[in-house]
Amino acid sequence: MTNDAIVNDVINPITALAFTRDQSGNIRLLLAGEGPYLKVYDDGNGCRIAVERVFETQAIHSIVIIDASNKTDGVTELLIWGGRWVRLGYLRHGLAHGPLRVEIQFKPVSTLDDWVLGGYLMPRSSLSDEHSSTCSNTHDAIVLTAHNVAYAVLHDRDQQASLKPVAAGPDSLLYSAHVEFEQDGRILVVSGTVLGEILLWSFPASAVRADVVVPSSSQLLQTFTGHEGSVFGIRISPDLSNYAFGGVRRLVASCSDDRTIRLWDISDLRTSKNPCGVELQSSEDLTSSADKPQTSTPSTGCVALIMGHASRIWDIRFLKSDHETAVISFGEDSTTQVWQLTRYQSCLHICQPNPRLLSHKHAYAYHSGKSIWASALVRRQDGSETVCTGGADGRIVQYDVIDQPGSTGKHAISSQCTMQDIALQLAESQQSCGDNSRPLGPIISKSLCEHVFDALGGTWTINREIKSALPTSPSGQFSGAARFDRRPPTALAFEKEYLYIEDGKFITDQSLNFPATRRYVYRYQQASDSITAWFVKPDDNTAVDYLFHGIRLDDGNKLNNHGSLPASRVIKASSYHLCGKDQYTPTYILQLTEGHLEQWKLVYGVKGPQKDYTAEASYHRKSRIDDLKPTAECSAIPRSQKPNEPTALDHLIKKDNLRSYVFLTDDSFLVTTARGRVLVGTLLPSASITPRYEQATIKTTVKWRLVGQYETLKSSSIITRANGSDLILLGGNDGTMSSYDRSVDRILPMRHLKAKLAFLYALKLPGDHPEIQVHVVLAVSLGIPAAYVYKFSDNDHHGNDDTRQPTMLSLPAYFIVTSSCYLPELRIWVLGSRNGVIAFYDDSMCHHVSMLEPCSIFTDIHGQEAITVIQSVPYHNGDQPSHVLTAGRDGHYAVHEIVVKSTSALSEATVVILNTVHRSTPTFGPNIEGAAFDNQRQELIIWGFRSKEFVVWNATKDMETMSVDCGGAHRNWCYRPRKDGSNGGTFVWTKASICHVHSQIEASHQVLSSGGHGREIKATATTPILMKNKEGEIQYIPTGAEDTTIRIWSFNEQRDESGSTFRCLGTFGKHTTGIQQLRWSADGSLLFSAAGCEEFFVWRVQPVPFLGVGAVCEAICPQVTDNGDLRVMDFAVTEIARHPGEDQNLTERGYIVTIVYSDSSLRVFRYPSPHSGRSFLLLRTGTYTTHCLTAASYLGPDTSNILCTASSDGHIAFWPMADSLRHISAKRPHVSSTAAVHQNSIKSLVTIPLDPAGLDCLIITGGDDGALGMTRCMLSNVSTRPVTSTLLIPKAHAAAINAVEYLLGTPSKESSQTHVFVSSGNDQRIKTWIVQVTAHDTPSNLTEGASVRLHSNQHTSVADVSSLSAITTAKGVGVVVAGIGMECLADLTSEILSSLGTLHPHGSTL
Repeated sequence: MTNDAIVNDVINPITALAFTRDQSGNIRLLLAGEGPYLKVYDDGNGCRIAVERVFETQAIHSIVIIDASNKTDGVTELLIWGGRWVRLGYLRHGLAHGPLRVEIQFKPVSTLDDWVLGGYLMPRSSLSDEHSSTCSNTHDAIVLTAHNVAYAVLHDRDQQASLKPVAAGPDSLLYSAHVEFEQDGRILVVSGTVLGEILLWSFPASAVRADVVVPSSSQLLQTFTGHEGSVFGIRISPDLSNYAFGGVRRLVASCSDDRTIRLWDISDLRTSKNPCGVELQSSEDLTSSADKPQTSTPSTGCVALIMGHASRIWDIRFLKSDHETAVISFGEDSTTQVWQLTRYQSCLHICQPNPRLLSHKHAYAYHSGKSIWASALVRRQDGSETVCTGGADGRIVQYDVIDQPGSTGKHAISSQCTMQDIALQLAESQQSCGDNSRPLGPIISKSLCEHVFDALGGTWTINREIKSALPTSPSGQFSGAARFDRRPPTALAFEKEYLYIEDGKFITDQSLNFPATRRYVYRYQQASDSITAWFVKPDDNTAVDYLFHGIRLDDGNKLNNHGSLPASRVIKASSYHLCGKDQYTPTYILQLTEGHLEQWKLVYGVKGPQKDYTAEASYHRKSRIDDLKPTAECSAIPRSQKPNEPTALDHLIKKDNLRSYVFLTDDSFLVTTARGRVLVGTLLPSASITPRYEQATIKTTVKWRLVGQYETLKSSSIITRANGSDLILLGGNDGTMSSYDRSVDRILPMRHLKAKLAFLYALKLPGDHPEIQVHVVLAVSLGIPAAYVYKFSDNDHHGNDDTRQPTMLSLPAYFIVTSSCYLPELRIWVLGSRNGVIAFYDDSMCHHVSMLEPCSIFTDIHGQEAITVIQSVPYHNGDQPSHVLTAGRDGHYAVHEIVVKSTSALSEATVVILNTVHRSTPTFGPNIEGAAFDNQRQELIIWGFRSKEFVVWNATKDMETMSVDCGGAHRNWCYRPRKDGSNGGTFVWTKASICHVHSQIEASHQVLSSGGHGREIKATATTPILMKNKEGEIQYIPTGAEDTTIRIWSFNEQRDESGSTFRCLGTFGKHTTGIQQLRWSADGSLLFSAAGCEEFFVWRVQPVPFLGVGAVCEAICPQVTDNGDLRVMDFAVTEIARHPGEDQNLTERGYIVTIVYSDSSLRVFRYPSPHSGRSFLLLRTGTYTTHCLTAASYLGPDTSNILCTASSDGHIAFWPMADSLRHISAKRPHVSSTAAVHQNSIKSLVTIPLDPAGLDCLIITGGDDGALGMTRCMLSNVSTRPVTSTLLIPKAHAAAINAVEYLLGTPSKESSQTHVFVSSGNDQRIKTWIVQVTAHDTPSNLTEGASVRLHSNQHTSVADVSSLSAITTAKGVGVVVAGIGMECLADLTSEILSSLGTLHPHGSTL
């Protein structure tokens, strides 16, 4: 036999993890055990930097280290064990030149007679001075076996390994153990038994390095009982004296098959003198159960317990913290759970002096499938606690553990703001700047009218004298205070606005005294350069009601030539107002000094049937300090506020709440409120704002700014951002469409539609002049069955020119628009509706008709659910945009190819053909609400809701990047992914009238190894031809597993950043049970998959822009029984030529599919049916014996002639099929002959043609008996009964042979042929065989002259191998091994090719 083939890559369950530090104490490396391999990852960038094989056949179970921190030699010492094997070694790493490099060296493997469950690497200080000096170049270890015996693993300077039993605990069969070194010189051991007991015992460390066997004692300290199942994980806590309750200093944590987590108090056992131990006189005594320590009195001793996880709990660890005690558990449900230990207030449930309660804090679900097998915790120098987990899916995930209530991790910012918090912050901001003004862009010269308006702002003392000519109206004196409080305009037509508030006392000439108040709103309009005064609504002292009067400056009031005011002047302004039958003539006299207004007068003359009086008011400005008080709309509660008196703050937050959100940048967003206010919130990444007012109780990291208040945005508003630009559009309740201009921080009107706006979409159009932005906008009004399309440039964004007529798109009946997209290159509009309908419009026809009708309509794209996403798929330069992404609330997202065709040669009308090329379902569903393409990383990001959580999903990597508990989808929210390729993003939402913000600068976790399936892989196959992909021409390698998903991989000998040669191109699923078999069509366009419950699907697989590869299930074979409870064991597929009577112009290929079921039946289908498109036509049904059919394959190139099946009785059977493969027939298929090959079930079957005509072939079978069968089968042109002869290789494997695969061979036209195939099974051996056969003219002994020899035999790290698949590489032909994990042996045949000459892969054109 030859040397083993090189293992190019493995994706196996992760079974061990450990962090290492450098000499400075920084975390540098992560060590991972994956099968027998030790993989080393750079903790900084997550790249894999080294791989070392530790054991030949055994998987690594645990890694224990003494890292290089505070060591002069920079060496990390390693203790690694798996099964019965133990190995010591060391690791050096450095950054002398270039990237991080490591050096790993191991000492010889030590083998025990029992499985190792725990271990400890002895520090130098733990040895006596004598042994420490004599053995300075060695490191020793303690390991504990499954029978509770402790062994010392010693390696001396000559590298000779020795094992010495040093102590034994109570005679028990263990499932878990933890070993620690105590400062008093003892080794402390806690072990969990298969019967649920916990044993705590110790022995002296001096026993490790004794030159001769000396008397040593093992002391049983405590026995704990209470678990109702095997103890799977156990851990001793560090010293908890600083923050534990009631004097508890030390704990043991355990987890069990009973799904409980328990904590046990061992504080008083560290110095215990429990006499239950006995002296062990010799090494032989350590393995004798008669002299082992006797069991002490069992103690319940449990101080806390809780039931957690959905299934078994495998391991548990203590979470290091400065302020609390917590444990972290890892379960079969692939989740990590954090539990906090708190003081329990009642002793009713736990009868202990200091009862505790474990409460759930957080859950992390970053793995798929079943089981987290490995974990490592480390505390970084910044105080954060990082956990790394490895699962059965082969994925390695690293993330920060949240150990503080309300914390979101070091890479996330979280904030909460009530309307009261926002109002108080705005008031504080105004106090700091003196008024509500702020920079609005370039300084523009003011008119005189605007100067006067600005000068009115502030606080004034007022004295008014009223003289009435009628006795019915009192005369008297009013005195008090008046304020002009600046606030954002409440109408789009005005640029500035005051709320005028006047409070004081009125004393009549008859000495009557009563309080008096009045309010107006003063507005300034720049277009007309005018000031107007307005009444306020009686029921709302802040809202504008109707016009009172305008203020007209007298002629002659002019600015100087240079546009400024003179040093001092008196300005007069007058007006007129008719209120019913009463005439008001107000006159304003204003004294301006150096541009400031210090005093002024307002004189009213009132004439009418019931009124005749004059009112002359004098205003004098109060101290400038008074002007710094908050405005009425944004003020703090005055300190002297009466208990029941309404405040200005109450007016701001009364009946107001946050409505619509849109992001301006990654760190700022715009939000509208129910009362028409527009706010801008800006995230502060490194500091938080703590309001100084007692009313603001929630700490926030958002800084707020008020843009304005607008009537058109009250009660209802929508808001959106243009794709590809910073344009923000707002839609109002009266049909007004506005935009937010960031340069001047204002809302500007654009267009006015007929009714309330219900939907807005905008897109920046590509152009030759980047400095000029042109946008196309689609708007839909409520109740109008049409959509309006406008086109704006930079010059007319903010105009109000309604002379341009919009393009109208006619909406189908009951079509409520929920999403839209414009494809400018194709000039196609795509609209999605609430009921799952998509409509296409040809925009090139807009100049010919006034109303565009849909050119194509498609229903049931996403069932009857709303379509929430329609986006153009990015394309490479030179390519034409032809694909769109859609997603909906049915939980699916899909990619469609758009084909635009003319309806006829003489018509300009077009029709759109929509071909779905990819369809997938993320795990979070069903509400997909948004999507984005990350062009930097070439990844698709989608987001939506899972129950009460908002989830962001990386569809390309098949991983969750953000999860936020927001209460569910029925709320106002907005999400923006970051554009820097970090997988971060910001989510803002309203819950219980509180604005919540969660922002991540990167994904919630780091994936160091992507892994693969979370359950056993049952099937794999490679495309028979090379497929075109964005990476070039590659072979697709699909795998199907018990997790019901199908993954498509590629193999690239150039490793990626994680060091892997496997690249997952896509994951898709529709099956509901574990997948059993996969097959390709001859051209590689169709993938057939089979599973339990009679599931048989046809997938069309093809390249898709941006995503790489797409798959869509185009057909489902109907169930053959009423219950659908049969398992599809295997199937055979062959392509057939079209019948002369059929339409030869059809592009669909035809296939004959024969499916064998678990009830010994087979059914022959034709796909697609010639009568009903992409459906199955059942042709025939047959039955074997009572034995189950296990495999099926067609023989020869004309593969529709003879079907060969294998069964659980060890026979292969031949079924003639050629007479009825095109038409339905009641004639049942029959077995023409059988051949006994194996003693029991046949597990695998592959055929090798030996004759171009298909009359001679070799059938390779692997059996449950471990034998390998080679059956030669010769057919006749005149007979359907083949002649067979079998050559059996018994004990080819030590266990069942589950998979055989043909690799390459001599072309079938040669008379003397050589063929190579590979086999594998439960013995985890990969064996390559060479068989040589000679063509026969006579059907006597067909195996005469045939020879077979074993070429190579090597171990595979994949357990329970179920499938093999050949791949073509640069060096030759390799094989992908699949089972519990997957492995690639890229070169199995180069040595064969060098010795035998040219051989060709069978059945392909590679």
